[in-house]
Amino acid sequence: MASIIYCNSSNIGELLEEINAGLNIGDEVKLKIHLDNKSIYYGYFVYHGFKIKSIVELTKKIIVDIYKIKTIHLISDKRYSMLIKLPRTGKDGKRIFVYKLRTMQPYSEYIQDFVIERNGLNEDGTIRNDFRITKWGMFLRKYWLDELPMLINFIKGDLKLIGVRPLSDVMLSTYPKDFVKERNKYKPGLIPPYYIDKPDCFDELIESERRYLEKYSKSGIFTDIVYFCKFLNAIIFRGIRSS
Repeated sequence: MASIIYCNSSNIGELLEEINAGLNIGDEVKLKIHLDNKSIYYGYFVYHGFKIKSIVELTKKIIVDIYKIKTIHLISDKRYSMLIKLPRTGKDGKRIFVYKLRTMQPYSEYIQDFVIERNGLNEDGTIRNDFRITKWGMFLRKYWLDELPMLINFIKGDLKLIGVRPLSDVMLSTYPKDFVKERNKYKPGLIPPYYIDKPDCFDELIESERRYLEKYSKSGIFTDIVYFCKFLNAIIFRGIRSS
């Protein structure tokens, strides 16, 4: 049976270091955390060597079941800036780092797999009810403003204008393996084909990318010109915005 520890959110960092030092790999602990003046970021637990098993949110309190996955030593809090770069898969499976404006809470990058498993995906491949996104981040995403720094990647040659989305390892693992191999043959893009097709489910999103790659393999830049014109029509005349 897991040990139960009562604590406040203001001293959670020091407490997690102490708990990590006293547990073996795989040992489980239940934290009942009173929310005082400091916010709790769920990725913080993973950053301190734990995996989240479950979360229950109550008024002024959260209950978190975690278990140790690695041993950590003295660890300092991370510093986050508004401009971030995220590891993504580029052409031929090459690791690239995509620039974006931060739209999520700190430490969000550590719990993407947990949130996908918990909430599932929207039809456009984004995570359903993603609590990591801030209110300011929602505004930036609605108008694609968070993606403006990706122009740096376009200039560097990591991305082209139209193409499949550059994905994280976690998101890529949700795709069929045969299609991952196929999409990795091509350079990803700033504007993905599903911005035009607006699929109704994840399978349709994959089919949207398949259709684009099939057309691009035959017609190259002409395909991108057609898709770009359709994208402009969608945002100017149909008022399409990011979800």
